[in-house]
Amino acid sequence: MQQQDLDALTNIIDNYNYANEEHITPESLHEKLWYGFNSLRNAPNKEALMEGWKYKETFVCTEDSHKENKSHFKLIDDWEQSFVLHFWMCIYH
Repeated sequence: MQQQDLDALTNIIDNYNYANEEHITPESLHEKLWYGFNSLRNAPNKEALMEGWKYKETFVCTEDSHKENKSHFKLIDDWEQSFVLHFWMCIYH
């Protein structure tokens, strides 16, 4: 992952919201964000990329809470959707 990829992910996070009258579901969040999150999770330069990133604390918290590859939501079985939804809820709730 490169800085421009992280910038693109940040732009998606910043602009995908209810104010834009978008219907947001766990599935739509997964579709919009998982590729970027997974790329960041597996990036060899992850620590350097996240230095100063405005969502660093939220991302690290989400990673820490999902280490066991279990969903944290009763009605969501998919670990990836749980990861994305947890991140989103930490930002907006």
